[in-house]
Amino acid sequence: MNLFGSYDVVVTGAGSSGIVAAIRAAREGAKVLLLEGTGFLGGLITGGRLTKPTGLINSKIFEEMLDRCVAYRGADGRIRESYWGKYTGTFDAEVMQRVIIEMVEESGVEVLLRANVVQSVMKDGVLHGLIIRTKSGESLVLAKAFIDASGDGDVAALAGARFMLGREGDGLTQPITSYFRVLNVNVPALIADCEANRADMWEVVYPKEAGDRNEDYAMAVLLTGFQQRIKDKVAEGFDWIIPKDHITMKTGLIPGEISVNVTRYQGNGLDDRDLSRAEIEIRKQAYCAFDFLQRYVKGFEDAIFLEVAPKLGVRETRRITGQYVLTEADARGNRRFDDAIGLCNSPVDVHEPGGSRAIMDHVGIGYGIPYRTLVPLDVDNLLVAGRCISVDAIAFGSTRNVPACTMTGEAAAIAAAMAAGRGVPTSAISAAEVQARLRDLGVWLGTPDEEVPDVLKQAS
Repeated sequence: MNLFGSYDVVVTGAGSSGIVAAIRAAREGAKVLLLEGTGFLGGLITGGRLTKPTGLINSKIFEEMLDRCVAYRGADGRIRESYWGKYTGTFDAEVMQRVIIEMVEESGVEVLLRANVVQSVMKDGVLHGLIIRTKSGESLVLAKAFIDASGDGDVAALAGARFMLGREGDGLTQPITSYFRVLNVNVPALIADCEANRADMWEVVYPKEAGDRNEDYAMAVLLTGFQQRIKDKVAEGFDWIIPKDHITMKTGLIPGEISVNVTRYQGNGLDDRDLSRAEIEIRKQAYCAFDFLQRYVKGFEDAIFLEVAPKLGVRETRRITGQYVLTEADARGNRRFDDAIGLCNSPVDVHEPGGSRAIMDHVGIGYGIPYRTLVPLDVDNLLVAGRCISVDAIAFGSTRNVPACTMTGEAAAIAAAMAAGRGVPTSAISAAEVQARLRDLGVWLGTPDEEVPDVLKQAS
């Protein structure tokens, strides 16, 4: 078999966690290969139009990415607040793509797109290589350490790691979704409509100093609600085909641009038929929601349907069983851990599997994410990062969000680069060593003895 190459660190998956992991590992001195199955970088934060971090960013690499987007006038760098807590402002997906390309190239990361991992190469429970399939055929990739940032935990599963899938009882996962984007919306009229129907809105976030121009609201509006309006119009005969009882929307970089989050398809994100059907059904739902908005929500009368996000929004698949499983009680209880590698304030955000409801519960000043959640049982030389870390089904509602994904990506990268540099397996790297490096970088860890950052004290 063809040897594609030998590396210090191989990162699988180029979503937010994989991008952060690859850049950080390279900056720590590692020779890095970043593998991605699609044709673009960024995953959901670019191709999925997921352009609002749900929570405060606590990864130094991702913080730099946002700062660079701001410098390109493609992000709102201010901290904003919703009913579920504080979050870092929104950004434009294509500006973020530009920044990612710049930072990946500057760091010296080698990128291989349209590459799928099909097999692991193991010896005595230690991961040594991956067999990848590309247009050119199958090749072998060797490395001293590996990071699974695939979202689905593909590498860990191929290596034989145990995993959890769905909620207890029926195994259902959170539904699949996609944003769709609309242009030419009269945003001041939309906000006036929401304020006039405030009892039907869960959140109406916008700059109070803004005037009557669409430009005043770019990347600064977050709206959730319309539940009663949907009920009323369905009772009057509107054919609402979406199994969701509310709508969330946000403004984008283009004046009058609105991204809408409402689509919902219940399926298994690891099943080819479900994924294929989701692509079609979600588009049908997006057209339905657009028709509803044009008819019944002020400001959308002259709106233009632009696109459904090109990357499908799979919320939940495998959660790899690690040395510790972070629980709902840990997240809701603001628990601190001696081996914590990041303080996370992302809300518990759970879209009801098989139902129409959703919850967004504030977690106050946040909780620590233990390093042990990144370490799979039974497989050495592999760390996981992003939404496939070791958590229960409800805690996952918080850790699946961008702030936690980027924190775990940065911590995994530091550990992997240390292991590769010393020529030892990842199991030989202690949490304390990773924490020391993260402290040097200025990351809030979430350990018991750590002071709570001022910005989170204010949030509480």
